[in-house]
Amino acid sequence: TNPEGALRRQQQVLALMVEAGYITSDQAAAAQAEMEARIGDLKPPRRDLPAPHFVAYVRQQLEAELGREALYRDVGLRVYTTLDPRLQALAEETLAAHRERLAQAGVDNAAIVVLRPDTGEILAMVGSLDFYDEAIDGQVNVALQPRQPGSSIKPLTYVKAFELGWTPATLIWDVRTEFPNGPNPPYVPKNYDDRFHGPVLVRDALGNSYNIPAVKALQFITVEGLKEMAARLGITTLTRNDYGLSLTLGGGEVKLLEMTGAYAVFANQGIRVPPTAIRRIEYADGTLYQEIVGRQRGGRVLDPRYAYLITDILADNQARCPAFGCPNLLELSRPAAVKTGTSGTDRDHVYDTWTIGYTPDLVVGVWAGNTDNRPIGSGMSGYQVATPIWHDFMEAALEGQPVRDFVRPEGIVEYEICADSGAMPTPYCPRRRREVFAQGQPPLDESHDFYQLVRIDAFTGLRANEFCQENVVEKVFLVLPEEGRKWVNETEAGRAWAEARGFAVPLEEPPEAECTAGTERPQVVITQPADGSTVVQGLVRVMGRVTMPNFDRYEVQYGVGMDPQGWGWISGPHLTPVVDGVLTEWDTRSLEPGTYT
Repeated sequence: TNPEGALRRQQQVLALMVEAGYITSDQAAAAQAEMEARIGDLKPPRRDLPAPHFVAYVRQQLEAELGREALYRDVGLRVYTTLDPRLQALAEETLAAHRERLAQAGVDNAAIVVLRPDTGEILAMVGSLDFYDEAIDGQVNVALQPRQPGSSIKPLTYVKAFELGWTPATLIWDVRTEFPNGPNPPYVPKNYDDRFHGPVLVRDALGNSYNIPAVKALQFITVEGLKEMAARLGITTLTRNDYGLSLTLGGGEVKLLEMTGAYAVFANQGIRVPPTAIRRIEYADGTLYQEIVGRQRGGRVLDPRYAYLITDILADNQARCPAFGCPNLLELSRPAAVKTGTSGTDRDHVYDTWTIGYTPDLVVGVWAGNTDNRPIGSGMSGYQVATPIWHDFMEAALEGQPVRDFVRPEGIVEYEICADSGAMPTPYCPRRRREVFAQGQPPLDESHDFYQLVRIDAFTGLRANEFCQENVVEKVFLVLPEEGRKWVNETEAGRAWAEARGFAVPLEEPPEAECTAGTERPQVVITQPADGSTVVQGLVRVMGRVTMPNFDRYEVQYGVGMDPQGWGWISGPHLTPVVDGVLTEWDTRSLEPGTYT
């Protein structure tokens, strides 16, 4: 049971035997080498402790709660933990069932944490694939180690944006964007699919985990704003002062336990209850020493409306269909909110994969990667690696349990919006949907919709108003900001998007200037023959004036009666304006007597 001690004792005996002349130095060296080889093959006896990572964490919590001196002074304390044996066994079994699949993905380790959101109880904790596997440092509890969270941190960015006035319908342009980066080259983030998606609303941006909108959201709330939100939700590791905009894509490091606890705040409608592994502590005689779970340990850290908005987005399977397909493994047989995360520098250098999701009763966080931080398989993602573990555990853990939906708190209202712009729709918006909002933060009004009807003076091309009402045409324009027009006019994806909505590319821009009292008006006047006059059959000279801004041409036509139902051609086109002169000659010899216009 003490191989190192046995080896030291052997060395002492061999030295004495050489000194006494019983063996030579070479024989002693050979015997020592043989024993060292045998000792190297020896492994300590394996003791399958129940929930070993959890037990070690309980000890840490006990020392934190009681202090080391009190813990070991008060002999005979009974500690009641929060562990759910069924869920713990299920977590271990689920990880074991996926081990071969993980290996095929280039992954050697994984961890899982299960919380009850309303009490903070840690119901299960598995810190590695195998506690006894030295090759993966199995005794290290990865659930407590800082790792990069990838996109799983994005909900924290967006909930902060909600506090600052954004809504699920806030418009973000997912186009190539350069962000200033001090003396360094600009920061140019890319989406995981290496595509740009044009105008996306927050619901779609978060549901599909688009990176560029998330970076724009962080630019809006600031890096310090995200750090403050993370700390408020219980994350203790984002303390550096040199984070950049990549923080919202997982550029910092967090612990799986703390990240799962942050999601528990969303599940618990904005109330944070710190995770704990200890329910209560008693003296040996059964009297209460200290109660952990029963005492008031939590408090409200988020407006319940904003917590609900995040939950509603993360539970919206239709919103994430473009990125994940439908159906997908993020969808359970009951309502559930979930987010994936993938950290790395590119698709060939992925290091950490995450999936964290919840129902009203259960929050489950899964991490998978390599212990030594080697890249996993090329092209792997949180959805491919960690999500199958999360999905299988959740379905098994909740089997037979009552199905509960997320409760909509007071102060949530619905509006119809234009699905393209996120604003209240004009009559010309082709795609509409219902959206939820925090009361007091409605969608933008119709003037911010893309689809705008503009009244235009046909002669001047200016916006029509009281100074030009005679020849007005109405036209619907696709009104986009500069970055939107550039995307539509210069990219194939943008062109396809606009043409699918019935607009030709390059986009026609509506006029900005309006008519004024001094705007030159078109003059079209027939002075001869005069109105109501009688003419004889023959060649009739038509006199008058045709002048206008941007003159192009004029034609002369006639119709039968005072209100003609059709028109006949007399002459034209004439390419020169006329000022008090001959407009044309009209041959009336073939016409029947009557009234003509």
